[in-house]
Amino acid sequence: MSRHFIPTSHPLRIFPNRFRFAISNCVGITLMETIIALAIFSSAGSAVLMGVGAAHTSSDRVHASAIAENLARNQMEYVSGLSYVAAPGNYASIADDVGLNIAIPTGFAVTAAAQAYGVSDGFTGSIEKVVVTVTRDGQSILTLEALRTGP
Repeated sequence: MSRHFIPTSHPLRIFPNRFRFAISNCVGITLMETIIALAIFSSAGSAVLMGVGAAHTSSDRVHASAIAENLARNQMEYVSGLSYVAAPGNYASIADDVGLNIAIPTGFAVTAAAQAYGVSDGFTGSIEKVVVTVTRDGQSILTLEALRTGP
Protein backbone atom coordinates (compact mmCIF):
# COMPACT_ATOMS: atom_id res chain seq x y z
CA MET A 1 0.00 0.00 0.00
CA SER A 2 1.45 3.29 -1.05
CA ARG A 3 0.91 6.42 0.77
CA HIS A 4 0.67 9.74 -0.99
CA PHE A 5 1.24 12.77 1.03
CA ILE A 6 -0.27 16.05 -0.13
CA PRO A 7 0.78 18.93 2.04
CA THR A 8 -1.91 21.14 3.39
CA SER A 9 -0.13 24.21 2.05
CA HIS A 10 -0.76 23.14 -1.58
CA PRO A 11 -2.29 26.11 -3.44
CA LEU A 12 -5.23 24.16 -4.83
CA ARG A 13 -6.34 23.17 -1.35
CA ILE A 14 -5.95 26.64 0.10
CA PHE A 15 -7.42 28.80 -2.69
CA PRO A 16 -9.65 26.59 -4.82
CA ASN A 17 -12.15 29.33 -5.66
CA ARG A 18 -9.48 31.88 -6.57
CA PHE A 19 -8.20 29.85 -9.53
CA ARG A 20 -11.68 29.06 -10.77
CA PHE A 21 -12.40 32.80 -10.82
CA ALA A 22 -9.19 33.55 -12.79
CA ILE A 23 -9.95 30.85 -15.36
CA SER A 24 -13.55 31.91 -15.80
CA ASN A 25 -12.56 35.58 -16.17
CA CYS A 26 -9.85 35.06 -18.85
CA VAL A 27 -11.62 37.33 -21.37
CA GLY A 28 -10.32 40.43 -19.60
CA ILE A 29 -6.80 39.02 -19.39
CA THR A 30 -6.81 38.19 -23.11
CA LEU A 31 -7.94 41.72 -23.95
CA MET A 32 -5.17 43.19 -21.80
CA GLU A 33 -2.56 40.91 -23.40
CA THR A 34 -3.77 41.94 -26.85
CA ILE A 35 -3.51 45.65 -26.02
CA ILE A 36 0.02 45.22 -24.64
CA ALA A 37 1.10 43.18 -27.70
CA LEU A 38 -0.39 45.80 -30.02
CA ALA A 39 1.52 48.55 -28.21
CA ILE A 40 4.79 46.62 -28.48
CA PHE A 41 4.33 45.89 -32.20
CA SER A 42 3.32 49.46 -32.99
CA SER A 43 6.43 50.75 -31.21
CA ALA A 44 8.60 48.33 -33.16
CA GLY A 45 6.87 49.31 -36.40
CA SER A 46 7.46 53.00 -35.70
CA ALA A 47 11.15 52.32 -35.09
CA VAL A 48 11.44 50.41 -38.37
CA LEU A 49 9.71 53.22 -40.30
CA MET A 50 12.04 55.81 -38.75
CA GLY A 51 15.02 53.70 -39.82
CA VAL A 52 13.69 53.41 -43.37
CA GLY A 53 13.14 57.18 -43.51
CA ALA A 54 16.69 57.86 -42.32
CA ALA A 55 18.09 55.43 -44.88
CA HIS A 56 16.11 57.13 -47.66
CA THR A 57 17.39 60.56 -46.63
CA SER A 58 20.95 59.29 -46.48
CA SER A 59 20.59 57.65 -49.89
CA ASP A 60 19.34 60.93 -51.37
CA ARG A 61 22.34 62.81 -49.94
CA VAL A 62 24.81 60.25 -51.30
CA HIS A 63 23.15 60.38 -54.71
CA ALA A 64 23.26 64.20 -54.76
CA SER A 65 26.90 64.12 -53.70
CA ALA A 66 27.78 61.73 -56.54
CA ILE A 67 26.01 63.96 -59.07
CA ALA A 68 27.78 67.04 -57.69
CA GLU A 69 31.21 65.38 -57.92
CA ASN A 70 30.54 64.35 -61.52
CA LEU A 71 29.41 67.85 -62.48
CA ALA A 72 32.39 69.49 -60.77
CA ARG A 73 34.91 67.18 -62.46
CA ASN A 74 33.28 67.68 -65.85
CA GLN A 75 33.28 71.45 -65.38
CA MET A 76 36.93 71.51 -64.31
CA GLU A 77 37.92 69.42 -67.33
CA TYR A 78 35.88 71.73 -69.56
CA VAL A 79 37.60 74.82 -68.12
CA SER A 80 41.03 73.32 -68.77
CA GLY A 81 40.14 73.16 -72.46
CA LEU A 82 38.94 76.79 -72.65
CA SER A 83 41.12 79.79 -73.31
CA TYR A 84 42.54 81.57 -70.30
CA VAL A 85 40.28 84.13 -68.58
CA ALA A 86 42.06 86.75 -66.51
CA ALA A 87 41.01 86.89 -62.86
CA PRO A 88 38.53 87.97 -61.67
CA GLY A 89 36.29 86.45 -64.27
CA ASN A 90 33.93 83.61 -65.04
CA TYR A 91 34.29 80.64 -67.33
CA ALA A 92 31.45 79.25 -69.42
CA SER A 93 29.43 76.48 -67.80
CA ILE A 94 29.06 72.98 -69.19
CA ALA A 95 25.32 73.59 -69.01
CA ASP A 96 25.64 76.35 -71.63
CA ASP A 97 27.50 74.26 -74.22
CA VAL A 98 24.90 72.26 -76.17
CA GLY A 99 27.64 70.48 -78.12
CA LEU A 100 28.69 68.57 -74.99
CA ASN A 101 25.34 66.83 -74.65
CA ILE A 102 25.57 66.84 -70.84
CA ALA A 103 22.25 66.84 -69.03
CA ILE A 104 22.28 68.78 -65.77
CA PRO A 105 19.72 67.24 -63.38
CA THR A 106 16.85 69.42 -62.26
CA GLY A 107 17.76 71.63 -59.32
CA PHE A 108 21.53 71.46 -59.94
CA ALA A 109 23.72 74.24 -61.32
CA VAL A 110 27.46 74.49 -61.90
CA THR A 111 29.64 77.61 -62.23
CA ALA A 112 33.35 78.24 -62.66
CA ALA A 113 35.08 81.45 -61.58
CA ALA A 114 38.66 82.66 -61.94
CA GLN A 115 40.14 84.26 -58.83
CA ALA A 116 43.47 86.00 -58.39
CA TYR A 117 46.25 83.93 -56.85
CA GLY A 118 49.24 85.73 -55.40
CA VAL A 119 52.70 84.19 -55.73
CA SER A 120 55.62 85.50 -53.69
CA ASP A 121 58.41 83.31 -55.08
CA GLY A 122 59.33 85.50 -58.06
CA PHE A 123 57.18 83.73 -60.68
CA THR A 124 56.56 86.17 -63.55
CA GLY A 125 53.65 84.42 -65.26
CA SER A 126 50.01 84.67 -64.25
CA ILE A 127 48.41 82.08 -61.98
CA GLU A 128 44.76 81.99 -61.13
CA LYS A 129 42.64 79.85 -58.89
CA VAL A 130 39.71 78.25 -60.70
CA VAL A 131 36.79 77.63 -58.35
CA VAL A 132 34.01 75.34 -59.53
CA THR A 133 30.85 75.48 -57.43
CA VAL A 134 27.96 73.05 -57.69
CA THR A 135 24.64 74.12 -56.19
CA ARG A 136 21.42 72.26 -55.59
CA ASP A 137 18.25 74.26 -55.17
CA GLY A 138 20.31 77.40 -54.58
CA GLN A 139 22.53 75.92 -51.85
CA SER A 140 26.22 75.23 -52.48
CA ILE A 141 26.92 71.52 -51.96
CA LEU A 142 30.41 71.15 -53.48
CA THR A 143 33.35 73.44 -54.25
CA LEU A 144 36.33 72.26 -56.27
CA GLU A 145 39.47 74.40 -56.64
CA ALA A 146 42.48 74.12 -58.95
CA LEU A 147 45.34 76.36 -60.06
CA ARG A 148 45.78 77.36 -63.70
CA THR A 149 48.58 79.25 -65.39
CA GLY A 150 47.98 81.79 -68.09
CA PRO A 151 49.98 83.27 -70.90
